[in-house]
Amino acid sequence: MEGHKSNPNPLHLILLGVVLFLAAELSRLFSLPDQPLSALWPPAGIFLGSLLVLGWRALWVLVPVMLAWSLFWQQVPWFFAFSFVAGITLGSSLATLLMQRQGRSSLNKISLKFMLSLYVQGAVIGSGLASFLGALGFWAASPESQGYVFHDVWLIYWGFEAMGVVLFAPLVLMVLGKGWRFFIKVWMDFKRPELLIWLMVALGASLTTLLLETSGFSIYATALVYTFFPLLCWLVMTARIETSVLLLPVFVGLFVAFALLGWGGVQLVADIQGLVRLLLQVAVMVILAQLIAAINAERGQLTVLFKRQAREDYLTGLDNERELNRDLQKWIATQPSAQPTRFAASPPWLVYVDVLDFEDIGDLIGFEGSHSLEQQIARQLKVLRQPDEQLARLGPGRYALTLGARTALEMELLLAGTYQALNDQEFTSDQQATRIRIALGAIPLDGELDSPARYLSAAHQASLLARQGSERIHQAHQSKTLIAKRQELTQKFESLKRALPDNRLQLFAQAIQPIQESNEGVSFEILLRMQDPDGSIVPPGEFLPAAETFGFMLEIDHWVIRNTLHSLAREPEWLALTEKCGINLSGASLSSPDLVNFIDTQLQATGVPAHKLSFEVTETESIRDAALAARLITQLRDLGASVALDDFGTGLATFDYLRSYEFDYLKIDGVFIRNLETSQVDQSMVKATCEVAQSLGLKTIAEFVEGEPLVARLRDLGVNYAQGFGIGRPIPLAEFFAQKTKA
Repeated sequence: MEGHKSNPNPLHLILLGVVLFLAAELSRLFSLPDQPLSALWPPAGIFLGSLLVLGWRALWVLVPVMLAWSLFWQQVPWFFAFSFVAGITLGSSLATLLMQRQGRSSLNKISLKFMLSLYVQGAVIGSGLASFLGALGFWAASPESQGYVFHDVWLIYWGFEAMGVVLFAPLVLMVLGKGWRFFIKVWMDFKRPELLIWLMVALGASLTTLLLETSGFSIYATALVYTFFPLLCWLVMTARIETSVLLLPVFVGLFVAFALLGWGGVQLVADIQGLVRLLLQVAVMVILAQLIAAINAERGQLTVLFKRQAREDYLTGLDNERELNRDLQKWIATQPSAQPTRFAASPPWLVYVDVLDFEDIGDLIGFEGSHSLEQQIARQLKVLRQPDEQLARLGPGRYALTLGARTALEMELLLAGTYQALNDQEFTSDQQATRIRIALGAIPLDGELDSPARYLSAAHQASLLARQGSERIHQAHQSKTLIAKRQELTQKFESLKRALPDNRLQLFAQAIQPIQESNEGVSFEILLRMQDPDGSIVPPGEFLPAAETFGFMLEIDHWVIRNTLHSLAREPEWLALTEKCGINLSGASLSSPDLVNFIDTQLQATGVPAHKLSFEVTETESIRDAALAARLITQLRDLGASVALDDFGTGLATFDYLRSYEFDYLKIDGVFIRNLETSQVDQSMVKATCEVAQSLGLKTIAEFVEGEPLVARLRDLGVNYAQGFGIGRPIPLAEFFAQKTKA
């Protein structure tokens, strides 16, 4: 058997021996004259508690001290001394083994489970064995026992031994387990008003009973004695468990002492039978009090647990959103209602940390991997904050930090350092590796908003704006402006949602003209417009950002694909004229595993040939998962459609993409086209693009072409198609084909 402490301090063992000796000697004060048995027997609890905490090593001190006290100090017969020391040793060891079989976790605190185990394994089984051997020695070696039969001696001995275990084992367990922290908690407990009131009431009741008895009103003193049990219940329901296990032996000791002396209205105990009856009464009170104390302690622990769960995230140990809201509300309440610019120089800040594509990452690395990732990010964020700054987890892959006063430059440097520490790091779980991308949005806590929800909304808006940059950091300088933008975006999104069932989305077409060779067919790109209830046309820049922000782009793309194909199918003449119909795909569609199945279903339903379609990859940043992008492009080309890479030459669309993916068209970004006639650099870039595309068998399309002279220049550089206002402005699809039919 090993205790909780594998190597107890030698000084602690010496102190334990001294305490055992003093406790054994003090126990002789609680005995009838000329009786070798003590009614209160602390060594029984000291043995068991010490073995539970320190293990076998404690016996090297406990056994010699107990033998020395009995043989040399009390001078009891040697057979009695050896038998009762052997009994207490074997009984305590057996009880310890039985209690530890229930698990060491149950021995770490005074719980209801521990107390029940103490009563059964300690007071019944362990004390039964200890008292049997002790009673055997007493009955055989002491003249006082000759007037009793053996089982009477055993039962009396058993009662005294069990009372010692019940009273003192919890106290020894807590003192040895907690050390000075035990006494500090007791001291702090008595600083509470509730305990001070109890102490004054208890002392007042004790002094009153003594006063009543000495004044000749012993009947009233006896009646007042019965109030001590309610006082005991009051104590254990109010005090900490440490205070309860310390004061219970004190209470019992005083009660037994009063009985032995006949004080305070307590009936005088004059013989062993009276003492046994007294201890049985006291035992009932003690056990009830201990059970109440254990239940109260567990209730307190559950209350603490519930309070912690109410404010703490279960997965990472960070604050949760409720706690963040509570602290933000407290901060808002302390700010003056006027002077909203009081923190203009160095305000506190709220930072929103968003792990991008967290759901997709979870699908890749699994449930446990996602938990490990969240815990890793939480640890990294803890390092980046100051100890007094708050860090909360808002949900899967989303965190918030409230930081102290900092200038805008200090925040800029901190955000850059945080981004560098967290972004693009590799995380591996079960041999599945992924790279983590984050977006950081920061807003000042400038006193301009009136609720935590509005501040969090503004911070979230800042993180959404951060997604649009190559380095995904957005540091706002006013929180109110972001809220206004968020409200505006929300209103636009609501208008968009109403436009779908009201059939107010419209398909526009913009011509794509071949400039190297004539072509009888018509090529065009489908563009989306929204009609307001008043009939005015809303350009895509007014409503598509709202769709992207609120995750509505997949529905938009599906609407465009479905309505484009059905429009062509309803008008056979349009379909016959169509050479290529370009349809944009958003990042949401590129991340949808059902995209190709949806397109195939629509093709089969309408009968539109797939080769007449060209899908444009517009969200180049979405092509970060090489396997997903390659599979998507391959499946689209297998259907018979072609695929174009939009915005080539900017952002992430570089020449390396041409080597990695099988595109059919390159759309050269307008930034290289607008000043082409006067810029030698742009001409070189366009020419190099055309040469590379030609070597790979790709066709090129120049965007933002404004006039015929530019078309001629593009033809000389090798561009295949032109698109722009100089070729044709976007017009409704029906009007577009009406013009082509007349031509």
